[in-house]
Amino acid sequence: MARISGKYIARRAVISVFTIYALATLLFVLLHAMPGDILDTLIGPGMSQEQIQDLRTRFGLDEPMWRQYVSFITSYLIFDFGYSLSELEPVSSLIGRRLVPTLILFVPAFILQYAIGTTVGTYLGWNRGSKVDVLGFTGGLFMYSLPFFWLAWLLLGVLSFQLGWFPSGQMLPAFTTEYTWYEGLLSLITHMTIPVISLALIGWAGPMLVMRTSMQDVVDADYIDFARAQGYPESTVMTKFGGRNALIPVATQAIIGIAFLIDGSVIVETVFSWPGIGKLLVDSILNRDLPTALAAFYVLGVLIVTLRFITDIVYTYLDPRITFGGDA
Repeated sequence: MARISGKYIARRAVISVFTIYALATLLFVLLHAMPGDILDTLIGPGMSQEQIQDLRTRFGLDEPMWRQYVSFITSYLIFDFGYSLSELEPVSSLIGRRLVPTLILFVPAFILQYAIGTTVGTYLGWNRGSKVDVLGFTGGLFMYSLPFFWLAWLLLGVLSFQLGWFPSGQMLPAFTTEYTWYEGLLSLITHMTIPVISLALIGWAGPMLVMRTSMQDVVDADYIDFARAQGYPESTVMTKFGGRNALIPVATQAIIGIAFLIDGSVIVETVFSWPGIGKLLVDSILNRDLPTALAAFYVLGVLIVTLRFITDIVYTYLDPRITFGGDA
């Protein structure tokens, strides 16, 4: 197992910070490139020019462009997003309340899709060319091509409207305010079941396809034959010797999987009225609340960059071929 040097971590951290800075710059450009006035939501038909100018002064829109840019970048880097035009409260407070629900969906869906994907991919790759392999590979490609919203609506119609097994939306009961911790936890689990399944059923195909290909590469390796010669059961050879070494490329795919899953969570949160950042992003766009929309998009981008940084570090630990010298 390789030991990661401080220089390598510092380099990755600098790249991550620069990526976040570039994202903030792009959002500033988009903000000023959009048609119309940023304050259209607040400007009423009976407002005088003095009142409109006062609004522009309060939001800093009467400053030179370079000063607006410096203020925008500085504020975003410290997660100060100003005030929401629709909710009239700090955007950071809105996002802070929505971040936890998003993570409640994201974390179990991420774990579930990789648990299913790597397990199925290990078995299919080990039995390459079999009918099970062909069927599983075809089914995985089919699932991977499905739109998130279509699968979400299908599961919602079957599991909620037809069978009545799970609630149709929200995070907790809308008209219940008092319940024990056990009742709250049970209600949360039942409400999040369909959204998590919707994310995982499409996302599992990505790691499955990568794991299947990786397993096919290790099936004929010398250490596999040596393990069989040692008398290990076939299941042990497949999982301990084959699967463990085939997992390394899956860590790289996790970077793409993270972005794919966060993108899907925006759609799933909207379909199930889940009070996360994804739904906040959609609602703020519909309400022309640009500060909130840009901030929500920025936070999702920072989340992806942060998880990618962590994945890079984990990958270097998993891959014994990576060495760290003076240039690492």
